[in-house]
Amino acid sequence: MATFCEIVIKGDDRDLVPYLSGFAAAARARGVYFAEEAGLHLKPLRERIHHHGEVHHVICTEALRGVLHDALAKAAPRYRFEIKDERKVERATFSFKVETPSREVAKAVKDAVAKPPRGVAVTGFTPREVLNPDAKGAEVYSPVHDYVFSAEGTVDGDIGVIEMRQKLATIDFVECDEIELHEK
Repeated sequence: MATFCEIVIKGDDRDLVPYLSGFAAAARARGVYFAEEAGLHLKPLRERIHHHGEVHHVICTEALRGVLHDALAKAAPRYRFEIKDERKVERATFSFKVETPSREVAKAVKDAVAKPPRGVAVTGFTPREVLNPDAKGAEVYSPVHDYVFSAEGTVDGDIGVIEMRQKLATIDFVECDEIELHEK
């Protein structure tokens, strides 16, 4: 499993997020994520007190760590970006669940789980399909549906977990927990 990094950077989000996003886009760097957008579990108030101000957690591959350091060092002095902390992360995990009367949603979930990104595994995936032919023709808002799909599972792995969570979170009826990072 590939190692990735969490870098805690102090700086105004109106400057930091566009600066690093633009840098990553210009460098065609894939594998740079901001914690708030990626769905990471954070303790923001404790972090702000500990680091005396607004901080952002950036997740990146080990290969991009040095590149981000260089980009932050080359930023205009008015930005005042400061790396406050960083750690190597061995793996990330999150759980998800879904319950839907939609066969299309069920297919989308099964397809997403069947093809996780490289370095990512889905465990405990327990799909259940209930068919009720007596409810045939029921509308979406009716109390009984002719088809109900439910499932849950845990996603575990390297930085690809973020991509997997983003994919699942865009599917209707899927509820994803926040991502937990596990240090080496």
